[in-house]
Amino acid sequence: MAVLEFNGYKVKEMSYKSNPNFKKEKNLFLNPKLKVENNVQDNKIEVNLYVKVGSLDDESMPFEVKCAVEGTFVYNADQDENNMGVDVFIRNNAVAILYPYIRSLVATLTTSSNEFPGYNMPTINVGEVLKEKN
Repeated sequence: MAVLEFNGYKVKEMSYKSNPNFKKEKNLFLNPKLKVENNVQDNKIEVNLYVKVGSLDDESMPFEVKCAVEGTFVYNADQDENNMGVDVFIRNNAVAILYPYIRSLVATLTTSSNEFPGYNMPTINVGEVLKEKN
């Protein structure tokens, strides 16, 4: 049995909005904004990962995409031999498990818009990004 068991995810939100005020830029820089919320009850964990890419307020952004997924996990404390704790597993493992689903949703939404090339969010160490953010 693993310390952290992934029981699946569901999409809570996904939206794509084209920016009517977009002015074409030569060097487009999309900076995804990530946010994580979690709920731990006993050994059951719900982790919500949110992302926002682009903006409707910035003329240099062609679109705004918002996505949220909720993952459910079980934390087996008796398997945590190094006593790292549930918070470490949420930040480093649970979020890393959910991030590819968010990446896929963003790529699908932006490609399906048929207005701009699809956007593939960068592969990142999500745990480190969230650690730096906090």
